[in-house]
Amino acid sequence: MFSLSRHALRHTRNFALTAAAKWRHPNPLGVVAAAATVMPIARCFADSDEGKTNPSKANNMENKSEKVTVNKEELRKRLTPLQYQVTQEAGTERPYTGCYNKHYEKGVYQCIVCHQDLFSSDTKYDSGCGWPAFNDVLDKGKVTLHRDASIPVVISKTLGMVRTEVRCSKCSAHMGHVFDDGPPPKHHRFCINSASIDFVRKAAPAPTPTSSKK
Repeated sequence: MFSLSRHALRHTRNFALTAAAKWRHPNPLGVVAAAATVMPIARCFADSDEGKTNPSKANNMENKSEKVTVNKEELRKRLTPLQYQVTQEAGTERPYTGCYNKHYEKGVYQCIVCHQDLFSSDTKYDSGCGWPAFNDVLDKGKVTLHRDASIPVVISKTLGMVRTEVRCSKCSAHMGHVFDDGPPPKHHRFCINSASIDFVRKAAPAPTPTSSKK
């Protein structure tokens, strides 16, 4: 009994010394592994080539917009049921029904929730998909991209189970999805719900004052 207790005491002391040594000299690989486990799924939009050649530069493209907290009850009063379902519940409006599907006035498209500018009419094009389509965003920090595996294979074998969801970087409202079948050179097609955006018409240029002759 005495020898067994002495062995247990020695084992406990060795364990304490080992733990203290690890505390004084932490394993950097362990730190990296721990950090990798908490890496968020969301990422800011960045060109794939640039991210591959210069990862540090891609990481610097983090959105600088100040995040806002959404009041769900207030939104229910301000938005239509469809706008709320799309932006807050990741719903999708029926194709060819959105007010901006065939809309080509000059201006900017904002998030319907927080009014952040997201897309320009200069990048809007008719993709024939039934939803407003843009080949780029106003700025790479305006949206975040998320893995979306909500489509079962039995419903769509062509699209597959995984899509890339687009959310507003400021309020996290659901906008739609982005695909890689858009026009060159970037081949992006941001397929956006009309119910998630609002249009602000581009202001007409101020008339140039004419000098009166004496």
